[in-house]
Amino acid sequence: MPAVGSYRPGDIRNIVLVGHGGAGKTTLAEAMLHRCGIITRMGTVEEANTTSDFEPEAKQHKHSTSATLLYATHAGKEINLIDTPGYPDFIGQALAALPAVETAVIVVNAETGIEVNTRRLYHAAGEMGLARMIVINKIDKVAGSGRIEELVESLKEMFGPQLHCINLPKDYGRDVVDCFDEDHGSADFGDVKAIHQEMVESVVEIDDAQMEKYLSGENIPLADLRACFIKAMNAGHVVPILFTAAKGEVGIDDLLHILVEEAPSPETAKSRRLSRKVEGDETEVVEIPCDAEKPLLAHVFKVTTDPYVGKLAMIRILQGKMDNNTQFICGDEKKAHKTGHVLKVEGRDHPELTAVAYAGDLVALSKVEEIHVDQILHEPGTANQWKAVSPKYPMPMFSLAIEPKSRGDDVKISGALHKLSEEDPTFRVTHDVQTHELVVHGVGDLHLRVMLEKMKNRFNLEVITKPPKIAYKETITAKAEGHYRHKKQTGGAGQFGEVFLRVEPLERGKGFEFVNDVFGGTIPGQYIPSVEKGVHDILSGGAIAGYPVQDIRVSVYDGKYHPVDSKDIAFRTAGKYALKDAITKARPSLLEPIVNMEITVPEKYVGDITGDLNGRRGRINGVDTMPGAMSMIRAVAPLAEVMTYNNQLRSVTSGQGSFVMEFSHYDVVPPQVQAKIVAAWKPKEEVE
Repeated sequence: MPAVGSYRPGDIRNIVLVGHGGAGKTTLAEAMLHRCGIITRMGTVEEANTTSDFEPEAKQHKHSTSATLLYATHAGKEINLIDTPGYPDFIGQALAALPAVETAVIVVNAETGIEVNTRRLYHAAGEMGLARMIVINKIDKVAGSGRIEELVESLKEMFGPQLHCINLPKDYGRDVVDCFDEDHGSADFGDVKAIHQEMVESVVEIDDAQMEKYLSGENIPLADLRACFIKAMNAGHVVPILFTAAKGEVGIDDLLHILVEEAPSPETAKSRRLSRKVEGDETEVVEIPCDAEKPLLAHVFKVTTDPYVGKLAMIRILQGKMDNNTQFICGDEKKAHKTGHVLKVEGRDHPELTAVAYAGDLVALSKVEEIHVDQILHEPGTANQWKAVSPKYPMPMFSLAIEPKSRGDDVKISGALHKLSEEDPTFRVTHDVQTHELVVHGVGDLHLRVMLEKMKNRFNLEVITKPPKIAYKETITAKAEGHYRHKKQTGGAGQFGEVFLRVEPLERGKGFEFVNDVFGGTIPGQYIPSVEKGVHDILSGGAIAGYPVQDIRVSVYDGKYHPVDSKDIAFRTAGKYALKDAITKARPSLLEPIVNMEITVPEKYVGDITGDLNGRRGRINGVDTMPGAMSMIRAVAPLAEVMTYNNQLRSVTSGQGSFVMEFSHYDVVPPQVQAKIVAAWKPKEEVE
């Protein structure tokens, strides 16, 4: 284990490794730990013995399934490193790590080039205001093939001319040459001197004084050039490209040097941002300077359940400092807590920090159940006006209905799922009141499989899964009137209530309106709430297929009552069936969820994919050509048709395709499809 020291903001570097699956992020992290002397022997993903992938799910699948926090020291600086999963199903884990760091290192596989998560995470890091670097890994696999030169050009074509190589491979990928160094060596491709000159020209643009020196022909000292470089990278004006072969530790020393010398510290980077309310519901985003002398503010960016220490909260200290006796308040709560033990995190290990943790550092707290992800921790006596500024997460659109494998596990499963949903912003749990199904939602089937594996491994709970019902909605497309007379006589006091009402459609997304247009006391005022309850029975339970009704105005305008037999239950029943009567006359329609899709495939499969989508009632919005003979198909399709689309895509493209989808809107179900759905519901209605 490394020594657990105390570092000031200027001596801290917070780095996240992001990129597509298979790019070698975990191996890169392992090589960095090895070069820093943290571990004595590099583990491998294949042997399931790396520092990052310590969870049983990662070992089983042979790839990262959670973001893992690591730390090391190099040249007197502390490097906090977050290794994130690369498969699109786990993108939530990568996005959640962005607010904790100053620098995003986007790792690209030299063999496979730009992939889905390369693009998505590059842009997400930019939107969060992070400095960015691109590391092209596995350069030894393609040495001498010309592949690296093509990839560099593709990266510049996709992300812009601000990308600059600051080192280059040499000796067929067995070493790298530094383009910063004045003693220019030779490289496997490109002219080192020309690349150095190109980088200098871009870097000095950020500083007028250095620009004047450059234009007048003066030599810019290396220290000044590096200072300009940091400034330019912080501003997004320059994005450096570096090269590594992590398994052989090629380029790792150079990468560590760049991270320590050129990557921004919490002190020099753009200030972290929090939002706060100003007036009413309006908010403003405020930059929080990294000042260790100000009152404590800390952001909980990740929460996990550790089998040994219980709840573990990973925290970015935004300002102030923290030690083992620090008092703090979680979010809007009133109760103060004491840190007890401030921890550092090295994969599965959590050594205690015996000194002070200053602003800018990443630490962890354990056993404080009141801490939740995205909370802001603050000192007692200071108002909590702050909210974290989070990345935009994809909506989890892949769902499974689950039920306990063992009787009596319902409560335990609910508790376990709640803990897991705190760990992953793209994992949600809902209870469908119509079907009484417990439904888990994730980014894809692999995501949900892994989350359920975690539940089994950590909590010894197993479930049976099945596809859930699609969340259709019911609505109307015309005006109509409905009537129902409820009369029940069973001896003694009876039940009587009669209701007349009108319905009319509202604009899509407007929900529901209830209007009381009764005059003259035909329905006494005390029974109107009962009528409305009956209306809500249909709104939640459906009138034609058992799905919630939306975008409808219901106006009750007449009725009759009996001075003895009228009761709340009678008018609730009359209201329910009067609305059902009206809806059946108002040209009822089913609405279905529509999703936006981005499908990335090799060009040769575009025809197969577009044809398949057309057969799934999809609509193609465009096809974009991408570098590396790839194409991105933009489409919209009904969720019901693409719930298991990943299986089809994998089959058609031999595993070379990937896709993302997000909820777009609700739209009308075609008549022939609606007829099948309605017919399938009717037998159930008759039984009930």
